[in-house]
Amino acid sequence: MDSNTTLWLDDQPISEKSLMDVLRRTDQISSLVKELVMDQTLSEVKLDPGRETELLNEFRENRKLESEEAFKTFLSNNQLTEQLLLHNLTRPYKEGLYREERWGPRANSLYLKHKDRYDLVTFRRLESNNADVMQEVFFRLKDREDSWETMARQFPDAKPDADARVGPIPARQLNPPILEALRRSSPGTILRPICLREKVVVVALEQFEACSFDDELRTRIIKEEFDAWLQEECSRMLSKLRFAP
Repeated sequence: MDSNTTLWLDDQPISEKSLMDVLRRTDQISSLVKELVMDQTLSEVKLDPGRETELLNEFRENRKLESEEAFKTFLSNNQLTEQLLLHNLTRPYKEGLYREERWGPRANSLYLKHKDRYDLVTFRRLESNNADVMQEVFFRLKDREDSWETMARQFPDAKPDADARVGPIPARQLNPPILEALRRSSPGTILRPICLREKVVVVALEQFEACSFDDELRTRIIKEEFDAWLQEECSRMLSKLRFAP
């Protein structure tokens, strides 16, 4: 048996190099690196063996795989072993423990440091790829010749009750030029058209509302910190990636 053989496809041996070539051709290397980084990161995070058993039993019960025969058939049909399945079942819980241990104690200070990101903003917005149209929209709104509601309902595919209102949504979800313009503005002021690549946008602030630091926001902050760290770590690993000739 060739030690370089990774799997057999219709009794044909597939080498490690062939497998890696497929991953490279199909642009799967980034996903592979992410999985490897996650495996390395979570390798030291341990769950109570009793919890692992609970997760496996819950999975089997939900999938109606109580009998050993049904369970083995499921594993075979999905190219899994029980250990690989358990790895998948425990991953979200290990990730949660890792996030909590690393960023949980700093969640409140992270919130205070980046508090503006979590403000809720409500505003009006109309957009088009036609700059002349949006210039006309701006003046008609500014001069009170039309309301946001009447203008919104004149746009293609507009709903009968369209009113151009957006939000309240977290400030971080806005395009930076729009967010910056709204922060400098006062409620009700119609802002001059803002160019966003192929779109031209007219907006007006309704209100900013400070977001309270509750359990939901705390969880979101911790996850955002983890996601940012993971992206940076994967980028660092990809920049150092080397393949055997």
